[in-house]
Amino acid sequence: MSNKAVEKLLFLIGTTFFWISLYIYQPTLSPYTEHLSKSLALVGLVAGAYGFTQFLFRFPIGIWSDKIGRRKPFVLSGFVLVFISCIGLALSPNAWALLIFRGFAGVAASMWVAFTVLYSGYFRDDQAARAMSLITFCVGIGQAVGAVGGKIADAYGWIAPFYVGAGLSILGLIFMLPISEKVKAGRTPASLRSLLSVATRKRLLVVAIITSLSQFAVFSTTFGFLTVYAYRLGASKSHLGLLIFIINSFQTLSMLLTGTLVAPRIGYKATVGTAYISITCATFATPFIRDLRLLFLVQGLGALGRGLAYPVLMGLAIQGIPQEERAAAMGFFQAVYAIGMFSGPAVSGFIGGAFDLPGVFFCAAIIYLIAAVLSIFTLPRGRQKQ
Repeated sequence: MSNKAVEKLLFLIGTTFFWISLYIYQPTLSPYTEHLSKSLALVGLVAGAYGFTQFLFRFPIGIWSDKIGRRKPFVLSGFVLVFISCIGLALSPNAWALLIFRGFAGVAASMWVAFTVLYSGYFRDDQAARAMSLITFCVGIGQAVGAVGGKIADAYGWIAPFYVGAGLSILGLIFMLPISEKVKAGRTPASLRSLLSVATRKRLLVVAIITSLSQFAVFSTTFGFLTVYAYRLGASKSHLGLLIFIINSFQTLSMLLTGTLVAPRIGYKATVGTAYISITCATFATPFIRDLRLLFLVQGLGALGRGLAYPVLMGLAIQGIPQEERAAAMGFFQAVYAIGMFSGPAVSGFIGGAFDLPGVFFCAAIIYLIAAVLSIFTLPRGRQKQ
């Protein structure tokens, strides 16, 4: 293998460990928060803290990265922040402390801006969606493997997944250390004005808004109240881990296929529109399900759709944007969709308090439907190159 191929492999392995460490405690975080606080509103706030700090930090990190022309320092700092977050969550005495350290996890995830831009540099511009498909495939693998946290919690208690996440973040850091980054000599940094101007690009705004709507719904359900709903149906901690594993496995498979098979054949508009219509149906059906096996199946099928949409939208966010402005563009894109990540769980927590969990899922289904309509009427038809 060439040195470049080895670096690509190390990068993808490190990326996988990064997301495992962020999601190893995801299956049990919401039930654990409810266990400590006895409040659905606080469950929503803890889940939303992850997105709130990403909203605050992602665009500034993108601008900062472009100004200095570096990505790797931000990538490495992401692993350190995950470690701090996991240890803090493990030692949290109450739900309010969980809120703080879940926010730290969001700061760590903000470094994803640098991950995506550094990795996309290995590919031509017309392969942007393919690059995003490969790296988001690793995200899906990390999230799917992270579902084992439910089994770990069943065997060793609520706190154990946090310590496992801390250890895995260090392992991921070790894989990332050998990655090189070419810094262009005599590079003229883009002006702050030009970096801020990326926020006015029409396509970037459109895909950011669509993705924000999707994140509102997914963090209200899959990464918010779905595990609480399953727990109420009688799921054990291991069952919760299995549920998240099924969802992330289906999503990961479709993430890999979207950039290599689906979008090149049917185009952007059809891929994303069809994806969100399928998730709308799965989300709307969820409150009517009383059998865990059926819940697992419906959620897995819905995840297929979500995996199809996300890589296409990420690729469109940076397609046609110069390398020296890509981190700012990706930072803006991710900051906007982070609005959905924190507002979804926070709003849904209060909806759940007023209308219980069915209200949460019906609201999320409506949001997914709006995202589907916007995708159909605003995204380009074009087909990406394989």
